[in-house]
Amino acid sequence: MNVLIFGLGTLGGGFAAAKYFLDQGDAVRITDLRSESVLGTPLGILKSLGAETILQEHRQEDFLWADVVIKNPAVPANNPLLSLAKRIETDITFLFSSPLVQNIHIIAITGTKGKTTTAAAVAHVLNTGGHEALQCGNMGISGFSILLELQSRLHKGQSNPEYLVCELSSWQIRDMYTVMGKSLPQFRMVVLTSLFPDHLNSYGDINAYKQDKWLLLSSKSKLIVLSAQVYDEVKANVDINNHKLIAIENIPGVKKIEARFQPAWAICRKLSLPSKLITEALASFRGVPHRQEQIAMTGNFVFINDSAATIPEAVVFSTASLPWHYVLICGGTDKNLDAVGMLKALQRALSIHVLDGSFSQNKLIPLLKEKQIPYFGPFGTMKEAFDSAVSSAKQHASIRTENPIISILLSPGAASFVLFKHEFDRGDQFRALALQYASESL
Repeated sequence: MNVLIFGLGTLGGGFAAAKYFLDQGDAVRITDLRSESVLGTPLGILKSLGAETILQEHRQEDFLWADVVIKNPAVPANNPLLSLAKRIETDITFLFSSPLVQNIHIIAITGTKGKTTTAAAVAHVLNTGGHEALQCGNMGISGFSILLELQSRLHKGQSNPEYLVCELSSWQIRDMYTVMGKSLPQFRMVVLTSLFPDHLNSYGDINAYKQDKWLLLSSKSKLIVLSAQVYDEVKANVDINNHKLIAIENIPGVKKIEARFQPAWAICRKLSLPSKLITEALASFRGVPHRQEQIAMTGNFVFINDSAATIPEAVVFSTASLPWHYVLICGGTDKNLDAVGMLKALQRALSIHVLDGSFSQNKLIPLLKEKQIPYFGPFGTMKEAFDSAVSSAKQHASIRTENPIISILLSPGAASFVLFKHEFDRGDQFRALALQYASESL
């Protein structure tokens, strides 16, 4: 079979897809607009295994050659080259089409904020409670990686996991329905953690973004758990039996749980897991990298990496649960979103250190000036912003007598491109600087 990987990407999904088909003995071509130097070592490995590469261009002949095109979620659905494809798949559709998942309970989780933490926390609780669960989806675990695991278990005569916890972005949902339609499996549960404006640089307006989320909610599922924030809107816009709808905030005991874990608590309770088990499991959950990730604590400073906060509202969400005063590193590339969504977080910050970018220049800095909120920057590198934040934190710590702990928080509220490869690169750079600072402070 001839397989074309349309967009290798830099987060591992395209690599897993190409590796899967190469291992099956298929002919694989990779087409990506980025250069070999940007795509790096993963591309070199795939080339050594026999993959052809077409870089910094897309050719019609490759789409005509392919028996199947594996589409990266970031590729727009209306890309004209897709009309040449004989068959289009994604890692999720390929996984869901496999008979190996037929007897696995699938929990599908989406949302603007909180879906990765929720998926990871649910999987952790299930595994802690003796119900084996695997994760896949938008957090960076390819459906092809899961499929390889299931195939390996089949060959070894081992049982499948009881649950598959699948985190889905709006783009993945759109592609999933475009490819599979009514052939989708029935989900054990569908979850919407939150809904805020996002990706408006791609969608154009909030309604188009919501429509992709509604697709998942309208799917075949036994139960739909969602934020009370959108409960009435979902009832008005999605054809769902009301008895399937459960608001997260209405689950008994949920309000005693830390806000970021409330969706996970609600899911696990609706799976009939005991409250004590859930509470104890969440207490041992170490969190997810780049999402309110506590990296180090040294002296009076706590370093927190929240680089995955790529929309303004996410910064407010993250700072609301902090027990400390904070110095904020924020800003970046525009996603056609309004900076006002992070105003409360800006007003509460001890100081603000702005990373350069179109969002910073066109929206964030004008808002700061309008509200007469002081700021430092904009900075062209993470190190410059980090050093500025630490210097400011030291000044504030020297004059504070009550609650002297200060969090140095990276929570950008914007995309990462131009200065960084992606939000994980941005977070990794912050983490490295924080760990270096902590080690030198010992």
